[in-house]
Amino acid sequence: MSEGVTKITKNFKQPTLPGKYYRLSCLTGKNKGFCYYLTGKRVVLGRGDKVDIQVLDAKSSREHAELVLVGTQFVLTDLGSQNGVVVNDLKVTQHQIKESDKIIIGQTVFKFDTITVKESKDLAVVEDDEVEEYEEEEEETTKSKKKNAKKNEQKKKPLVMIAIVLLAVVFLLPDEKVVKPGDNKNNPNNIGAQDVITDLIDKKQKEEDRELREKLDTYIQRGLREYREGNYFRAIEEFNLALILSPSNGDANFYLNRTKQKLDNLIELIFLKAKQEAEALKYSGALISYCEILRLLQDYPEDKRFIDAKKNIEFLESQMGMEKNEYQCF
Repeated sequence: MSEGVTKITKNFKQPTLPGKYYRLSCLTGKNKGFCYYLTGKRVVLGRGDKVDIQVLDAKSSREHAELVLVGTQFVLTDLGSQNGVVVNDLKVTQHQIKESDKIIIGQTVFKFDTITVKESKDLAVVEDDEVEEYEEEEEETTKSKKKNAKKNEQKKKPLVMIAIVLLAVVFLLPDEKVVKPGDNKNNPNNIGAQDVITDLIDKKQKEEDRELREKLDTYIQRGLREYREGNYFRAIEEFNLALILSPSNGDANFYLNRTKQKLDNLIELIFLKAKQEAEALKYSGALISYCEILRLLQDYPEDKRFIDAKKNIEFLESQMGMEKNEYQCF
């Protein structure tokens, strides 16, 4: 795991040294109790060994997501992970992180916060035998502040008047931008830093959206191909992958439900056929039909229909004077 852009602690205590800190605190999962202080401009989270913050979660990809410092705020981006990233209650591909946001990867929850430490003594632990001395100093300081407060009030009055006059002058002046001769107003160098950052985020978001749409379309087209070929379980898997990328996608939901219905109808017809063949004493044909159900549901042995088909095969074996499990479907 990379150590260059994060500092890790095993408790939630705040730093004592003055400064501004960006912190991810792990609230659940195997990383619970660890705090990660983001000291670099790019931090990668994931299950791999070479990431900056290792997420010990079965649903985490090797390189799951990244946090990039843009200006004074971090932007979270999903790096094409299998299971996605959730911020608070919303699945995102890119998101500007705010104070107290919760980043969720699988079952692991990180909380983001910003800590500003003005003076180290504010957070220092005071020993019991130093308490009285500390309180006396505080009392003397308070008295001194009260004495100086009155003097400062007298001094502040003229300063306030001057400030009001200056503000009035500033707001009354016409809002004109000084452009030197030869300057090009369309020069990219004249664009504000915030505008550049916003444009970069917008471009990256559009690129992410385009890639998402392409992946989504690929999964749906694969699912439709499997559906046409009668491979309903494979089709269901493809449509489920599409819904992982876009849980509210109407096409994927529609095709998934239609495929499940088609599969249910098919199995119901095969059951009906097997029952009719068994009642007509066509045991061999009934065995073939029940085996077809087992092959369709072979990856789902706990499905009630799989269990029922297997019981019916055992019954037919006994009717035909065969040993249990003598008739092999696979």
